[in-house]
This record gives sequence, structure tokens and C-alpha cells, in this order.
Amino acid sequence: MSLIKENFIVQSEKGQDLYNIAKDIPIFDFHCHLDPKEIYENKPFNTITEVWLKHDHYKWRLMRAYGIDESYITGDKTDKEKFEAFISLLPKSIMNPMYHWCHLELARYFNINENLNKIDKEQLYNQLNESLQQPEFLPRKLIERSNVQIICTTDDPCDDLKYHQLLREDKSFDVKVLPTFRPDRYIALTKDNVEASINQLEIATERKINHLEEYINALNERIEYFHKNGARSSDQSFAKVLKVDVTKDQAEQYFELIKQGKHIDEEDLSRLSGYILTEVSKTYKKYNWVVQFHLGPVRNNNTLLFEEVGPDAGFDSVGDMLSSSDLNRFLDHLNQNDALSDTIIYPNNANNHLMVQATAGNFTSDKVKVQLGAAWWFNDTKEGMEQHLVEYANVGLLSTFVGMLTDSRSLLSYTRHEYFRRILCEMIGKRVERGEIIDDDEILSEIIKDICFNNAVSLYNIEGVDAI
Repeated sequence: MSLIKENFIVQSEKGQDLYNIAKDIPIFDFHCHLDPKEIYENKPFNTITEVWLKHDHYKWRLMRAYGIDESYITGDKTDKEKFEAFISLLPKSIMNPMYHWCHLELARYFNINENLNKIDKEQLYNQLNESLQQPEFLPRKLIERSNVQIICTTDDPCDDLKYHQLLREDKSFDVKVLPTFRPDRYIALTKDNVEASINQLEIATERKINHLEEYINALNERIEYFHKNGARSSDQSFAKVLKVDVTKDQAEQYFELIKQGKHIDEEDLSRLSGYILTEVSKTYKKYNWVVQFHLGPVRNNNTLLFEEVGPDAGFDSVGDMLSSSDLNRFLDHLNQNDALSDTIIYPNNANNHLMVQATAGNFTSDKVKVQLGAAWWFNDTKEGMEQHLVEYANVGLLSTFVGMLTDSRSLLSYTRHEYFRRILCEMIGKRVERGEIIDDDEILSEIIKDICFNNAVSLYNIEGVDAI
């Protein structure tokens, strides 16, 4: 018995009509963690574990929840043993998004659409590995098969962007692969990371940094470098909204103190970060960049496993709810200082979706668009996406939503766009059939195309990328 059928998730007749439009729309992946080097070198994957499990902390969390030993997750077990451990639990992961995502990935890329509880695991492992050696499973081919037009990677401000440059020069690959400026650790300074941040910026800019103004100038120089290399966006993630009630003199004092290795409290660190972010945000606006904020996660909570495995390994939690007053104050501060660009905000806590979208409406005009981003991380489940779309529409304009992203390190994750599009089309289709939305093929088709692609094209305004 197969799970992925033509009417998977899309049960209504009108939803199926809308999905017939959505399914062939190209993908604008404006936030992901793909490696540009991997795309450029275009080498075959050795095993399914390498492409499917190696960097996926979603899957790792499931394996831990199932009681699988860490050696099968991030440890020294063979790729085959790790794969068989994961595939054994997958049939029991019902109601978790990985159940749907993994079935979609196997069906779309490998044409495997069977009951995984009945399948021979060793045979499946060998079959998948054999497939990966075929030309259609090379990284670039996987991207092309997924109908991707634009990829925006996530990059350290001091990255030389070598592989983005090489990809731009390679005329055999038509997909645009653009960098995104990710300055988290250069903005959230502490006495423990300030020396490394300064040193790396000094190397990248070939200039000496002694004072805060010189530090900010170096970051702005890197923004200019990224822009020249195709970047049209920044992205930053913080557990809390940064404080912005600080003077230039106070910020300079905090900077000097942490340079000297002295302790300052969390709120003053936030004020220093808020000052730095405000200053670089003026440069974002100068270049008409889209600015993304991922807000709320509490990261790396398991100290023992963090020390063993490292960051981004599945030890992160949904954070406390964001403060509406803090977010409004922060955006208002940027706005008053000519530092508010087109902005996408992704809260980690689903309880914040309504608040963030309502707050975004306070700062959206004909000049600047601020909006709630796609359901992120713990929220990109079927029910999470449905509720997110409802709350977006309730206090905003659903037709202007910038749509889905992968936020993934895996080239097999592009089925998340199919998943989102099926959910979106079914949600609208059911409301049409209930008489809550006028059945107008012209306007509904336009809305689907806009959410899936055109709104991102309009927002990012990348040369050579046109609406459909």
C-alpha cells in the first residue's frame, strides 16, 4: 500500500484544480543551508545516509526519541547501520512531519512508494545507493529535477564566496546560487567571541580594528562585498529581540569592556548587539536588501551532547514567547533611523504567529514590506502550516505572503515545497467548496502563483528572474 497518491493531502476537487497549477511552479528557495561547494563540485554521493541523514537534526531527534544509541546517529556506526536504524523507526513516526517528508522524498526522487514496514532494509539501502551513482542524482541534477530557479545559501560574513563566484561563471548550470549575509556571531558579541570575530574581520578586510566604529565599518565593507557577489539578503537569528535603548558612547564602552575580557550583563550585551545591528541595517537598506529575522529558539541545551557532537545537532527548544512591545520598539527604532528594509520575521514559537503578523502590519507601507515568514522549524508540520496560514490571513493579506523555503542542508528537501503547496491548495479549495471564497479561477490562480513564486521574485528583485 502506497502513501503518496495523486490526492495526497489534497482531497477536495477545487484543491486538486489549484494544485494542478501549483505543482509546476518553479521554486525560489530564498533561505537554505546548502553548501555552494557541494553544488559547484557536483560529486556523486557515496551513500543514502550521506545525503539523507548526515546533517538532518530533525531525523536525529526522532532517532533519540525512539531510544536509538547515539553511535547510530552521530557516532561511529557504519552508514548502513545508521540508515537501517532510521528506516526501522520511520513507519512508527506517524503524525510527525518526517513521516510525510521522507515518504515524499523517496517517492519523488527514487520512485519508491511502498509500505516501509514491509520492505527489506538491506535491499532498500543497496537500491538507493545504486541510484545515487546515476547522473540524475548528482547535486546539480537534483536541483534541476526539483525545478529550482534561485537558491540563497547562508554564509559567514568573512566567507570569500569563491564557490558562488565559480557557479556564476559556470554557464552549464542555469540555477542562480546567491549568498546570504549571516552575521549572528559578529553581532551577538561577548567577551568569549569578540577576539575571534575581530580577527576574522581584520583578515577579510585587511584592516586593523581597534574601536567599535572600525568594527562596524568592517562589517559594512563585507556587506558591500556580498552585494557585489550577488547577495540580496541578510539573515540573523536571536533568542530574543535585541534592545535598542543605547547611545553610541555606551555601545563603544561595552565594546571596549568585552575586548578587555570583562563581564557585562546580558541586557547590556543585547544593547551592544542592538547598536551594531542598527548600524549595519542602514547598509542593508542602502542596498535594498531583504532582511530576515529568525527569532526565539533556545539552542544547544544538552551540555554533554553539545560538547560531544557540537551545534545544530538537535538539542534546541522552542523559546518563550516573544514580547510584542519589544518587537514593536525594535522595528520602530529601525524605521526611525532609516534602517528598516523589507523584512521577513520567523518566530520559533507558534504562539507568536498572530502577534508577529499583526506587528508587521504596523510597519508595512508602499515603501517597506514587513511580514511573518513561513512556519519555521518546530512549526512546519501539516497542522502548523495550516494554522500559520490562517493566522497570517486573519490579520494580513494572504495573497502577499512570500511563501515557503527549505531551511535545509539536504538536496532532497525540496519536496517541502510540494508539501506546502498541497496544504495551501487544499486549505483554499475547501473554503471555495464551502462557499467562503468566490470560485474565480483567474484570481485564485494568480494568488497561488504569487504565493508560490511571484511574491518572492518581486520582493528580492534579482536581475534576470521574472514572475510567471
